[in-house]
Amino acid sequence: MARFLINFLFFLLPFATYWIFILISRKAEDRPDLKWSEAPFGWLIVAGLALGVGSMLVAGIYTANTAGTDYEPARLIDGEIQSGTVE
Repeated sequence: MARFLINFLFFLLPFATYWIFILISRKAEDRPDLKWSEAPFGWLIVAGLALGVGSMLVAGIYTANTAGTDYEPARLIDGEIQSGTVE
């Protein structure tokens, strides 16, 4: 669940950046009044997907298990949960 939220936040990052740009440009006197409806949504979606996929690749590379290791899932023994281990 946490990985999904992190990837979703990476996807939303270009949209948030553009929204901040709109807010700042509205306060500047020499800039035209930008509207959210005129946003380059195609480019924002492409940038968001690139960041989301990039974050998945980086997380997959740095959190991958090493070769030759096995994961033993959590078990319930005598009413107590023993956490999973990597051996």
